[in-house]
Amino acid sequence: MKKTILATAILLVAGAANAAEIYNNEGTTVSLGGSFRGNVVIADSDNVKFQDSGTRFNIKAAKELDNGLKAFGRAEIKNSDHKDSKDKTNGLYLNQSYVGLAHDVYGTVILGKQYGLNDDLVMNDFSYENGVYNEDNDAFGSDSEDQLKYSKAFGGATVVVSLMDQDTYAIGGTYDVAGLELGVSYNIANDRKDAGVITDNSTYIMGARYTLDALVLAVQYQASEVGSYDTSAYGIGAHYTLGQVGVYAMYDILDGDSKSNEGSELVIGADYELAKGVIAYAEYNLSDRDAATTDRAEGTDSTLWLGGRVYF
Repeated sequence: MKKTILATAILLVAGAANAAEIYNNEGTTVSLGGSFRGNVVIADSDNVKFQDSGTRFNIKAAKELDNGLKAFGRAEIKNSDHKDSKDKTNGLYLNQSYVGLAHDVYGTVILGKQYGLNDDLVMNDFSYENGVYNEDNDAFGSDSEDQLKYSKAFGGATVVVSLMDQDTYAIGGTYDVAGLELGVSYNIANDRKDAGVITDNSTYIMGARYTLDALVLAVQYQASEVGSYDTSAYGIGAHYTLGQVGVYAMYDILDGDSKSNEGSELVIGADYELAKGVIAYAEYNLSDRDAATTDRAEGTDSTLWLGGRVYF
């Protein structure tokens, strides 16, 4: 599942602001940044888990070239305390690693391991640890994956095209106007191996978000096809900021050919900025699934998440 989209975009900006510049000479800059993350997951008095929740470190470099051209690169090391399809092992792994060229007129080209556009379009996801994100699956060429990505801004609109391999590609874009942000992305992933079977897969996601002063309202819809199995998810969310405190809620419904892809999820949470880049949060998650998944029990399941993050 995707963990932080819009609500923590503010925090990511804070993290970028806190990044330490360790070198600056003749148009070349190098900076270090990242975040420490941890939480406590409480299912009941007999089921309490203390864990890291994705601590990461990154190094960024950029060099100004001639004629408005800039070269840049980034590497990010992330911690994982469970096996998944991306890192295959516990501990540290390379989450992002890429190089790129940016031009004010001709756009930006990035090559390497990076997130695609669809990872930014679950606009109703204001949570730190929960939420519904069917796109987060390498069957679709989503999440952090090696790719060649081109983006170009046209006023309030941005077009993004990605190529993962000869059979996997994506196209989409965003549009911002008067506090309203719209986004859409469509992925094609042919000849992908799923449970030992070669399948032709596709997925698309649409999101909308409206900001009015301290209030943010958002919706999303996503639909995926893996071989002959279809899955869809749609949801709403809201976030309100009052000084150093933020409160948010989101509700998602899943529908699919498989029982494990059917159900709903409600998240209610609050965060508090103790200092610049230092965040404490609490989230309550209530899920209802027709069948058990790797991270959700069958039937109604509720958990309380207490955590904190330090961005630097």
